[in-house]
Amino acid sequence: MSASTELTNQIIQHIYERGGYAWRANSVGVFDTKLARFRASAKKGVADVLSCFKGRLVAVEVKIGVDRLSPEQEGFLSNIRHTGGYAIVAKEFEEFKEDWKLMELST
Repeated sequence: MSASTELTNQIIQHIYERGGYAWRANSVGVFDTKLARFRASAKKGVADVLSCFKGRLVAVEVKIGVDRLSPEQEGFLSNIRHTGGYAIVAKEFEEFKEDWKLMELST
């Protein structure tokens, strides 16, 4: 299991344990066998984990090592914040738990 998948699974489990609902938002392109190429996902930049906690949308983007946010990911997280949701960039589980705790206190 990759480090990214492991962190994503830990995040989803933590959200469930705290009483939220979460899922992995798969936004990668899909290979179209008829066209013999990848088709783009419906929306570029969607966070890796989407969740609902106490009526609030929470988006979590998982970044491991030197991985950085793309402009589309930055825009997606910015839009979530702008509309009253909460957005977290998680590089490691302990950091995520601290950000989650701050979010819980503000809800």
